[in-house]
Amino acid sequence: MVDAHVGQMATTIVLWLWFIGWAMALARLDIREHRLPNRMVAICFAGCVIATLVHAVVLANVTALVTPAIASLAAATCFLIGHVTGGIGMGDVKFALVTGWMLGTISWSAVWWGHVAAFVLAGVVVTGGWLLRGWRREHPVPFGPFMGLGVIVAGAAALGSVG
Repeated sequence: MVDAHVGQMATTIVLWLWFIGWAMALARLDIREHRLPNRMVAICFAGCVIATLVHAVVLANVTALVTPAIASLAAATCFLIGHVTGGIGMGDVKFALVTGWMLGTISWSAVWWGHVAAFVLAGVVVTGGWLLRGWRREHPVPFGPFMGLGVIVAGAAALGSVG
């Protein structure tokens, strides 16, 4: 029988490696083509859900599955509002399902701070573009890379706070 702690660590590592790999692939494509393909986002999301399901079974804790699901829907809803009011692409709305899920595996504060980090990081880059490269308001900025990076920053911060 696998020790519960070992199983917890293994499923957590698999989940994060899966997410980071797909986030990097999506970031490269978003930077190049300004789009987050549905199929890639769906595969990333499915893998995250499956890894979290296995994690929840190992922990015998249904909350490990429920919280990410609610966080995923909450994040996507907020991003959908941003899409409807302008400025957020539909690919980012769909990717918010993934980022909300991943951040929901950490905590509710991580859901907040991970997405805030994405906007702050994007703001720094856009400000630099305005000041140093003469970007204008109409300059398209791929937001997917910042979303993935926000999740990774929040995950690293949570890992650092675990004693």
